[in-house]
Amino acid sequence: MKYNEFQKKMPKAVFRTAEALRLAWVTKDTTVRLQLHQWSQAGQILRLKRGIYAFPDRVLEQSEAARALYAPAYISLESALHFHGLIPDVVFAMTLVTPKTTRRFKTPLGQFIYRHIQPKLFFGFDPDTLMAEKEKAVADFFYLESGRLSLTPDCFNELRWQNLENLDFKKLAGYGKKTGVKKVEALIAFLKNHGKT
Repeated sequence: MKYNEFQKKMPKAVFRTAEALRLAWVTKDTTVRLQLHQWSQAGQILRLKRGIYAFPDRVLEQSEAARALYAPAYISLESALHFHGLIPDVVFAMTLVTPKTTRRFKTPLGQFIYRHIQPKLFFGFDPDTLMAEKEKAVADFFYLESGRLSLTPDCFNELRWQNLENLDFKKLAGYGKKTGVKKVEALIAFLKNHGKT
């Protein structure tokens, strides 16, 4: 199959080898795999990881790649905190949480960091965009980083939180309680009081 023909037939921006094989069912599997490799080497498609490719001119959002690389997962932690305007720092890797094992992928579309969270805490995000609610991003951050955080103004000043008035602290406290970790609840209470100063 010619590249232009394949590009017209493949509707997805990010696709798996198995999807390419189904699309080119009249061509031998080994030939399709070789073509994918050659197109990748030529820069016509991007190899994100073994068996997953993307058209560079079609991928509009990193979340498209994130969904294909390692599912289920949703965008949270620093990436979601920055998206919601709660931290000023630009995030150079997309940070996500998953009920699966922690993983990290370096791809031509950027770096993706997936951190393990308990399956019971896998909620609080938009299924279309994969973006965590702002309160869930805070709860996830405190849950995963509670070991290195202290209940002191200096620690919270270093985090450089902002726009805390936009948080629903009642909802956030509920999310904190669901973690079952007392320190997470204490960090949320401290954040609420810290935001008033």
